[in-house]
Amino acid sequence: MSNSAMSIEQIHAHSLLATTFDHPRQVIASPFLDDTQKRCVLAAWASDAFAVEGKPWLRQIPGSSREIRVGDILSALRMLDGDDHPPATSQRMPRPSPAKRTLAIGQTAFEMKRLRTDIHV
Repeated sequence: MSNSAMSIEQIHAHSLLATTFDHPRQVIASPFLDDTQKRCVLAAWASDAFAVEGKPWLRQIPGSSREIRVGDILSALRMLDGDDHPPATSQRMPRPSPAKRTLAIGQTAFEMKRLRTDIHV
């Protein structure tokens, strides 16, 4: 296992650590966690495992009486990312050129033109 990979025990520990916070801002402000640990806590909190039944936009840690919006958690994750924004200009793939129609065997140019006008009318 590489240094960046986490064991199941570590992931579980971070989700348990999430129970000690009332709001994602507290996770961000914690001086005891590094950025990787903060991400793990917030990601665990944002997971579907903590979704409030019937309200998928809310999360609630077991044992907590407070429900937190997923948007607040994702916003905290973005704060950790800081300057990690998508590029200002995106490169789009060129549109494919329209397929050229070819005449079928025995088809005349007149029949081709007639087919085009029948379709568009």
